[in-house]
Amino acid sequence: MGNMNNQNSKPVLLDVAHLTMRFGGLTAVDDISFQAVDKQITAIIGPNGAGKTTLFNCLTGFYQPTSGTMTLFRDDKKKSLTSLPVHKIAELGIARTFQNIRLFSNMTVLENLLVAQHLPLMKASGFSFAGLLKFPIYQQAEKKALDKARMWLERMGLTAMADRAAGGLPYGMQRRLEIARGMCTGPCLLCLDEPAAGLNPRESIELRAALINIRNEYNIGILLIEHNMSVVMEISDHIIVLDYGKCIADGNPESIRNNPDVIRAYLGEPEGEVA
Repeated sequence: MGNMNNQNSKPVLLDVAHLTMRFGGLTAVDDISFQAVDKQITAIIGPNGAGKTTLFNCLTGFYQPTSGTMTLFRDDKKKSLTSLPVHKIAELGIARTFQNIRLFSNMTVLENLLVAQHLPLMKASGFSFAGLLKFPIYQQAEKKALDKARMWLERMGLTAMADRAAGGLPYGMQRRLEIARGMCTGPCLLCLDEPAAGLNPRESIELRAALINIRNEYNIGILLIEHNMSVVMEISDHIIVLDYGKCIADGNPESIRNNPDVIRAYLGEPEGEVA
């Protein structure tokens, strides 16, 4: 398979083929294949226990899949993700947020965004004492990291909170900070695990606008797991539906909304008539 999506002739960013993840006798992800297109928002939906977070954990290196392949296409290069550890996948440009927020709660909001940029800072220091000795190359990298962090604070409406401990932020702001932290790594694919969970209606609307802006302005792919169907249907270009670890539908929002298999998975099979 090349790195073009046949359906719309747009470049493929991520190609997942026959991915399976077993835990003992339980098959959590069962022979799933799909493509995420560059510069598009791809949503993965399905009832609880459908295998969505397990799939994310495979894509981001937290789990090694039992079988199947995962391939990233970036800068005209093809990179296999299949057996890479978490940090190597992150270096290739895949950023991730979690269903349960995982910020450095005792660090400030600004520090959380600087920590996300530790790799370029370490490279600038030559993995040596250059940072401690404030060599010019490190000072330039440090200024660049600060500028990027401040820019993302502003983009996500967090500038006034820069010096507050991240763990003391309201829940909706913590969600926005997680996305800002992911973007500070300069990803080509941003993976979001239930970004709208726990948000009030106003915060949910703000999140939708932020994700659309990120896709349009930074020309990256976004892959999200989400239970909030209004968010999914409004912002997604492409939706994949899982049920019991299998892919039961794959298409645009309109085709998914009217798919009888999807409706059945969410609403359950109708009961037979009672005699």
